[in-house]
Amino acid sequence: MSTLSGKSNPIPLKKLAARLSDRAVAEGRSSTGELARLRRMQPREPEPALSMLYAVLGEQSLNGSLQQLQRWALIVHCLALVRGRHRNDAPGFGRVLQELNFGELRLQQLLRADLEQLFDLLPRVARRLAAQSAEANWWPIVTLVLNVGSTADPQRSVTRAEKAEAARLQIAKDFVLAEGAAKSNKS
Repeated sequence: MSTLSGKSNPIPLKKLAARLSDRAVAEGRSSTGELARLRRMQPREPEPALSMLYAVLGEQSLNGSLQQLQRWALIVHCLALVRGRHRNDAPGFGRVLQELNFGELRLQQLLRADLEQLFDLLPRVARRLAAQSAEANWWPIVTLVLNVGSTADPQRSVTRAEKAEAARLQIAKDFVLAEGAAKSNKS
């Protein structure tokens, strides 16, 4: 199974998204203050997200470099901005961007971004999705954030760069297919 689908990936993205949803607040599983803090935080400074990361990911969230914590903080920040609107069976991320009239130039900017640029671009994209209450499958974005700019791990058959590239291709493919479908519907 694909690592972009989330089906074979050990990362509990669904659990994380559920904890950041409005429903979690209504059910008392999360507080509005906690979610507001995560929406306001600067992902390059992951300290506000440490308790959330630990609660959802366990000890693996605290094992690693500062850069790995920053990557997770960016993911948590963006999911908090969209109020946890992630589902594995939701439309692909590229499709959602196309449906929100995200331009091809902006898509190229997102797909070519390195990690530092993603820290600036992804919160903007998340805010745009949130403004439209759009739900998307965040797996390609999570895969991209966790793997872009990482050094190769010789123990793995698929390098991190290959995972990042596969995520980029998935987002682009979803966008192009949705664009083609939109054009054929106009005809």
